[in-house]
Amino acid sequence: MPFSVLAGSLVKQYVICGKSGCRCQRGQKHGPLFYLYWKEQGRSRSLYVPREKVVEIRRQIHNYRRVQKELAQRVRRQLREWQRNLQEEHRR
Repeated sequence: MPFSVLAGSLVKQYVICGKSGCRCQRGQKHGPLFYLYWKEQGRSRSLYVPREKVVEIRRQIHNYRRVQKELAQRVRRQLREWQRNLQEEHRR
């Protein structure tokens, strides 16, 4: 399987269905249910995630965060290098 990344958050929720007479109306909520939340064009979006997909989704979110952290480190190193080079040129 190729290296997959996914931006967002996986949230475990317990929900009330709204059916009268259901156990959730007496406090026994349904769940846990899992939802993926992410931002798209400034709006929050969500998607129900079946239990059998939770491990895969978590792994992809972890991959995304790792790639994001590595990229931020590269950018910081590149900025420091530019800063040194420009300061050296200025001193000449």
